[in-house]
Amino acid sequence: MTVAMAGPLNLATFGALTLAAVMATAFPAYTQDLSLNPDNLSFFEEPLAFEVLGFTLTYNQLVDQPVSYDFEKYEDEYNPRIDFQTSIERQLPNALTVGATYYGSFERERDSEYEDRWGVFVRGVWGRLALGEVDDTVRVATRRMWGTGNARLEFDDAMGDLDDDFSAAYSLRISAYTLNLAIDTEAQTDIGITYDRPGRWFDYRFTARYTRGQVDSVYGSTEFDTHAAILVAEMTYGSFVGDVGFGYERLDGVDVGGNRFFFSTGLHYKVRRLTLSTEGHYGAIEGDPEASVAVGARYDIARGFSVNLGYNFATSDARIAGVPIRKTHISEVRSSLRYEF
Repeated sequence: MTVAMAGPLNLATFGALTLAAVMATAFPAYTQDLSLNPDNLSFFEEPLAFEVLGFTLTYNQLVDQPVSYDFEKYEDEYNPRIDFQTSIERQLPNALTVGATYYGSFERERDSEYEDRWGVFVRGVWGRLALGEVDDTVRVATRRMWGTGNARLEFDDAMGDLDDDFSAAYSLRISAYTLNLAIDTEAQTDIGITYDRPGRWFDYRFTARYTRGQVDSVYGSTEFDTHAAILVAEMTYGSFVGDVGFGYERLDGVDVGGNRFFFSTGLHYKVRRLTLSTEGHYGAIEGDPEASVAVGARYDIARGFSVNLGYNFATSDARIAGVPIRKTHISEVRSSLRYEF
């Protein structure tokens, strides 16, 4: 892939990274590994690890065989899915760690059948800088907790997003705070900050995120520039996890514009081998409602092997000045056998 780096990207990227690097020199920091999996089918097991010519190679794989029924189409579906992620990294003599990550997903249900993402990174005491298809890193770091099993809550994100062809991302952790930044070749930005701290009785997590991106109307006739702000609060008490998210988004097209407000919440509970979750979302785009519900369950049969259930419902027919911006109707039940290693 050949990418032309535009002037606004260079200026914005180097400015943001310079500021973060200056901050990092005054504070001790550590960062997490780069993950390119933006789906709720995240990996559960620790990856396999090997040493190859001085590099550490890790590998995850997930195989999911679902049986689902779509109440909107009155169809049953049997579309297997295989996800995998592999990473290679090495620490240099100057204490910098360099590496690369590749994520692939095959599913018969999708038109393209196979999707992939890649990223290269360098990590040090000043944080982690990544390049590639890393536009979702801020979203993954600041979003609400994923639903359990086959639960997938629709609409629980900003509508506008970054270009997924190429972007730069930066991550820095200072004490209980984590700063995440992503920027694409159009100088669209995604900025998030996370506060995560254990308490005496409860563990708390708070996130704030600002996204400037783009989204097309349903039929592609209008392109909207978007500005979104999302706040998330999460509390963990033993086996219970509860969270809530609030969001506002401004959408501006040529001669048309509108406001979107939304609210999401969820509750997760784990007892022995059983994990349960229930989530709900409600919002409005210029008075047109959007609503979704997701209920999920997971039962761990053996290490890496599980049975997963889920019911997902979503409905929205939103317009901005007569332009359809969202047309979604989902009502499905899904079960699957899943193996992860």
